[in-house]
Amino acid sequence: MRAARLSVGIVVAAAAGVGTLAGWASAAPPAWVPPAPAGAASSSPDGGVGTHAAAVLPSPLIFPAQTIPLRFDHARHLRLGVGCDVCHVAAMTSTSAVDNLIPAEAACRACHEIDRTQPAKVPSDGGPATRCDACHVAGDGAGWMPPARNKLAEPPRVQLPRPNIKFNHRLHVSRGVGCELCHANVRLEGLATRADLPRMSLCLGCHDGKQATSRCGACHLTEPDGRLKTALASPASAALGPAGAGKLVPSGVLRGFDAHGPTFARDHAQAGRDEGYCLSCHKRSECVDCHGGAVRPFDIHPSDYVSLHGSDARRNTPDCSSCHRAQSFCVGCHQRAGVAPDATGGVPGVQARNPFGTGTQLKSFHPPGWVGDGGAGQSGHAQQARRNLRTCVSCHREESCLSCHSADPTRGMGVSPHGPGFAGTARCRALSSRNRRACLKCHALGAPAIDCEN
Repeated sequence: MRAARLSVGIVVAAAAGVGTLAGWASAAPPAWVPPAPAGAASSSPDGGVGTHAAAVLPSPLIFPAQTIPLRFDHARHLRLGVGCDVCHVAAMTSTSAVDNLIPAEAACRACHEIDRTQPAKVPSDGGPATRCDACHVAGDGAGWMPPARNKLAEPPRVQLPRPNIKFNHRLHVSRGVGCELCHANVRLEGLATRADLPRMSLCLGCHDGKQATSRCGACHLTEPDGRLKTALASPASAALGPAGAGKLVPSGVLRGFDAHGPTFARDHAQAGRDEGYCLSCHKRSECVDCHGGAVRPFDIHPSDYVSLHGSDARRNTPDCSSCHRAQSFCVGCHQRAGVAPDATGGVPGVQARNPFGTGTQLKSFHPPGWVGDGGAGQSGHAQQARRNLRTCVSCHREESCLSCHSADPTRGMGVSPHGPGFAGTARCRALSSRNRRACLKCHALGAPAIDCEN
């Protein structure tokens, strides 16, 4: 029910209208009201944003970009008593979202004295406008008039790409669903565009499995095997940006936790408990390939995860072992990188002397001089630790730092990480007042340095 082509870019009357069909029945020709200033309700050939460009548009995969080179004011016509079914007669019997429900010129002639041989005709008795540029718009947004040498030239035409949705207007009309329920904004709009189409959240108000079916395939296109068709991208949809170039995925509107965001591959356990829901789009083999196979998608972990995974591994080893084998994967990588108790792979007679416990200089994760100032103009570990300590703690524990930086001579070498004169600075006082427990990791209780005294 996401698609009601009725209001997709309606040319001359309301986009499937506002108000119930009975309430907007046919009426006698109304008294004329002067048109809005030129451009007040001009079309938008870049996707049909129309009179409210700030609106949140529906998915471009469902409703691709449109071109609507027209001026029209639905609200004015509705105020004059022109009901939806006056112009959109075909909507009452339409059974497909691809039906063309835009009124033809003949519907306009009921009120407008259109004469193609007189493009600039002035209406008689001050009636409704009859000039071509009163309704038609050129590519530059200005009113369109045929060239003098060819008065019968055709104006720019509305282009509405095929929507990727199913919808049956006749069924909804037969059940008493009025136009205004799905197209409420048209009462306040000028030109109706794809921005005025119903959203899925509105459809779910009725399609809850009780009042109306909640089966996804009732509205969405399906493959021959019954799964939803997700490859809907087209040149028309891609014209609306990156969202129109990918695949159709759940937005989270239906269940709240099923939105296929960047971390969904990692956090989809809750949604995956309903296997039938997943199988409405996915093949069972897709689940087995990941959950039972040896190769996982690369996007399960975020970028640079190898430098941050230590914290997760210490916190929840079972999560890692569900995909990785400790001996063949974890130990092998740690030995190759030199980040292991025996980084040389068990070479007899080799003793690790690196104070950070990452192996010997023969096979070390960090370059020579890393513990000091870096050597040869390279940055040492101090600069990297200040830049992003999270990368350090993914491998190292607090004891690694205290082996050098503790002020207690029985625990470390007393190397100050603060630099000379730090005790008397404002930064020292700020850190001490904020969290003195951090200071006590290195300094003894009652030591002058705790109170920022030299």
